[in-house]
Amino acid sequence: MYGDAQYALGRLATLHRNVDNENLLIAPFVVREAAMSSQIEGTNVTVSDIILHDIDTSPQRSAADSTDVREAYNYVDAIREGFDRLAAGDQLSVTMICDLHETLLSDVRGVEEHPGQLRDVPVYIGSPDGSAATARFIPANPDTVDLLLEQLVSYMNRGSYPPLIDVAITHYQFETIHPFRDGNGRLGRLLMMLQLYDAGLLPEPYLYLSAYFNRHRQQYLDYLLAVSSDGAWEQWITFVLNAIAEQAIDAYDCGVELQSLRADYHSLFPNRPVARDVIDYVFEEPYLTAPRAIEATGRSRQAVYDAIEALETEGIVDEISDSERYRVYEAPDILRVVESP
Repeated sequence: MYGDAQYALGRLATLHRNVDNENLLIAPFVVREAAMSSQIEGTNVTVSDIILHDIDTSPQRSAADSTDVREAYNYVDAIREGFDRLAAGDQLSVTMICDLHETLLSDVRGVEEHPGQLRDVPVYIGSPDGSAATARFIPANPDTVDLLLEQLVSYMNRGSYPPLIDVAITHYQFETIHPFRDGNGRLGRLLMMLQLYDAGLLPEPYLYLSAYFNRHRQQYLDYLLAVSSDGAWEQWITFVLNAIAEQAIDAYDCGVELQSLRADYHSLFPNRPVARDVIDYVFEEPYLTAPRAIEATGRSRQAVYDAIEALETEGIVDEISDSERYRVYEAPDILRVVESP
C-alpha cells in the first residue's frame, strides 16, 4: 500500500510539470479541499458556495449559511498561507500552527475559543453531557499541551519513518493532543498537506484528503480511537495510505480533465487572445463577472465584454443573474469536474 500511495503521488506531481499556469489547477483544488473539510465539520458548504462568497450578487445557492461559507473560505486562506510560508523558507513550527489556527477561526463560530492560542482547559470528545465520565476520548491534559506540541513539531521536521508513514503518525498525535479548543480537525488535515509539501511529495495543494475522510468519516474516527485504545497503528496507517492513494488518483484524473477542457476551449478561439485569457480566468473562478475578469486579465473593458459574450455563445459560460447591470456567469462544465465527489 505504501508503494501505491507513493506512485499515485508521483503521478499527481506530473500535473505540476505539464501545466503552464499552476493556478488553473491550484484554485479549484484548494476550494475543493476546503468544501470537503468543512463538510466533515457538519456544514452544507459546496464548492459553489465558496467561490460565490465574494460575488456581490445573490444567485441561487445551497442551504449553507454565511457562517459556514466563511469557515470554508478561511480554510482556503489557511491553505494558501501555509504553502506560501513554507515556499518562502519557513519551517513548520508551533508559531506557524498557531497562526494558521487563527486564520481558520477568524470571524466565525469558535472565535470565542481563543483563535491562535493553545487551550488551557480540558476537552472531552464525544461527550453527550460535556463531562469526562461520558467522553469517548479525553485528549492531553492542558498543562502538557505546549510541551507535547513542541515535541510533535520537532518530530515533524525530523521524522523517523518514510514521509507517508510519518504523516499518518503525526496526524494521529496532533488530534490526540488536540492543542486548541476548536478547529483541530480542520487544522490537522491541513497539516497533512503541508507535511507532504515539505517532504517534496506534493508540489502544490493538489491533494484533498478531506474528501476521503468525509466519505469514510466513521472509520476515520474509529481508527483514530483504536490507536489510543488498542494500539492499532497498522490499521490506522493503512487507512491513511489508502486515503492518499485514492485521492491522488482522483486529483490526477480531475487535473487531466480540467487541462483537456481548457485545451478544447482554447481551440475555439485560435486568434482571440482576450477570449483565451478570460477562459483561463474562468478556470480560477468558475463564477465570472466582467469587472473581475477585467481586473484579472488586464484587458480593456470592451474586449472582456466581447470575450464573455463569445464564451456564452459557445456554451462555456451561462448567465445565472437577473441583473442587467451586474451579470454573473457560471462555467457548468468546469464546476461539474471540480464538484464531483
